[in-house]
Amino acid sequence: MVIAQVMTDTSPEFESRRVRELEQLLSREIEVRHRAEEALRHCDARYHFIAKNLTEMVLAYDMDRHLTFANAAAQTLTGYSAADLKQQHFISWVHPEDRPRMMSCWDRLFQGQSFQEEEYRLVTRDGRVKWMAASWGPLMDDNGRQVGVQGREREVTERRMAEATLRVREERYRTLFEDSPFPMWEEDFSLVKEFLDDLKARGVGDICGYLTQHRDQAEACVGRIRILDVNHAARLFYGAESKEELMRGLKPIVDDTGWHVICEEMGRLAAGDSMYRAEFETRTMRGETRVVSMIVSIEPSPGDWSRVIVSFFDITDRKRLEEQFLQSQKLESLGRLAGGIAHDFNNLLMVITGYSELLLGDPEVGPRTLAGLREIKSAGERGAELTEQLLAFSRKRLGQPRPLSLNAVIRESQSMLERVLGEDVRLVVALDPEAPTIRADRGQMHQVLMNLVVNAREAMPQGGELHIETAHSVEDGSSFVRVRVADTGVGMDERTRQHVFEPFFTTKSTAKGTGLGLATVFGVITQAGGRITVSSEPGDGSEFTIFLPGIPTPAKTEPAAETTAPASSGWGTVLVVEDQEDVRRLTVLILKSLGYDVLEAADANEAMAVSEGFRGTIRLMLTDVIMPGMNGRQLAERMAVLRPEMKVVFMSGYTDRIMSPNGVLDSSVAYLQKPFSSEQLSAKVRQVLDGGPTR
Repeated sequence: MVIAQVMTDTSPEFESRRVRELEQLLSREIEVRHRAEEALRHCDARYHFIAKNLTEMVLAYDMDRHLTFANAAAQTLTGYSAADLKQQHFISWVHPEDRPRMMSCWDRLFQGQSFQEEEYRLVTRDGRVKWMAASWGPLMDDNGRQVGVQGREREVTERRMAEATLRVREERYRTLFEDSPFPMWEEDFSLVKEFLDDLKARGVGDICGYLTQHRDQAEACVGRIRILDVNHAARLFYGAESKEELMRGLKPIVDDTGWHVICEEMGRLAAGDSMYRAEFETRTMRGETRVVSMIVSIEPSPGDWSRVIVSFFDITDRKRLEEQFLQSQKLESLGRLAGGIAHDFNNLLMVITGYSELLLGDPEVGPRTLAGLREIKSAGERGAELTEQLLAFSRKRLGQPRPLSLNAVIRESQSMLERVLGEDVRLVVALDPEAPTIRADRGQMHQVLMNLVVNAREAMPQGGELHIETAHSVEDGSSFVRVRVADTGVGMDERTRQHVFEPFFTTKSTAKGTGLGLATVFGVITQAGGRITVSSEPGDGSEFTIFLPGIPTPAKTEPAAETTAPASSGWGTVLVVEDQEDVRRLTVLILKSLGYDVLEAADANEAMAVSEGFRGTIRLMLTDVIMPGMNGRQLAERMAVLRPEMKVVFMSGYTDRIMSPNGVLDSSVAYLQKPFSSEQLSAKVRQVLDGGPTR
């Protein structure tokens, strides 16, 4: 009943109260709305203030695509005024090449689809081009209805230019990297750094020493290297068919010395070095061992090992030249030592064999003494053979080409060759009696045989057979001696056969071989007008074949180095110049026993003084070559002015290239190789005085 009364209450008092309540409610609503409108005005003002002061371009368009807002940055970036912007369409300042793409984005905007950081080229009013990054989206009202679009665009020209510069640099780098003539790797050491940092955290101080002692840890460290790229030169150097072969890892191309270098490299990098250099041997995929100089460089980026450049420089040839130079110096020193020893030893042998010969010719010497003298003389001759080998090694022996039988040379060398080969190698010799005579130096032919036999011995470490054969060969109407030296050793591969005659080429270590043996053989045979070939296969032995031109003159049948005539009496004055007193006394004694008047001098200056003081004719001067001060050759030239009619015979244990720069004696020069016998001395002096070579 009460409710019904209230609902039907229409008294003036009730109506008045209702009006007051409605007025209060309306007043509050108006106040709230005013406050909201004021806040919106403040917000809009702040938005416009911020937008206008942004360095980024801010634009807004209604659904009819008319510009409704543009901040100051829009005018600055485009070069258009506010009035101009209202007249311009958005797409009008987009670069023609970018318009199709940006028009598509623009159309999607009015369908409610936004886009972010879309980059395009803006063409300013004065024609300049700027790169812009645009982010646009739809503009919605309170009811969620799209009423326009708005966007923010910032200039990214500097960034784009920097990226373009970086791309150019990267392209240049890639070109330089790929086209570099040196093998190069691009690698990522990030995981390696983590591995090494972990080792240091575990208290490992000496990284290199630790990795050297723990090969498994070294391999684990290397396994963390990520190879990013390898260039064309690296693929060629290692013989890889594709870069993928080299990008699988480093183990196939690293030997034990390489592992040591890697351990040292990791130690240096862990210590903070950004660059590491080293030289080591590496294996190619063709099985070759090459010496390389390696440079490891970490690109400057603190704490980041993500880009490491590894460069190789093939220094194999340089190292070989260095070794050859050192080897040649060593050989030169040994040669001088051997030559000096041979010189002094020859002088001693000269005295031993000379006096033993004189005593053997004494009729008062008893049979028992004669037997002992013969042994002394024989020992002296064997010593002379040894010194001849020393001189051949030191290349101080003068070559004296003359007709000789190669069969005789082989026969007289056979016992020595058997001693070189040892008991486990059987020497088989087959000589053709029809083999023609050749013209060559006997000592050099001995050296050729010795070098070939030594080479064969090295090829047969388990023993075997060595065949030396001669045969008569005719080619194009010319007569040759063919010498075949064949072993049953390990043989040679194609690469070794191609280089076998090159100086300093050897398959042995530098401690075991000089690489000059077969090169010397090649030089001697070529100098003699012949040729040498080799045929061999791995595991099937080697065969060297020598062809030497024959000559019609028959060889001397006497195997000694020189045929001598019986000593005969002479006349006239001979000047002997020899610094070794005992050799000089012996020579003077022999010449006096032959009937010559003898003057003697201990050196060149004394010889010139003796010559000036002697008023008679000196028919011949017999001079040593190696003497203190002026040598024998220089003395002969000085004496030729003082006594032009005097003839000269040179004698020496070795000449040190004084008599001939190329080691081959001119046939016009009279020369006696020490030690010589009284018969050889007599024959040479008689030959020269009777019209032989004078100087």
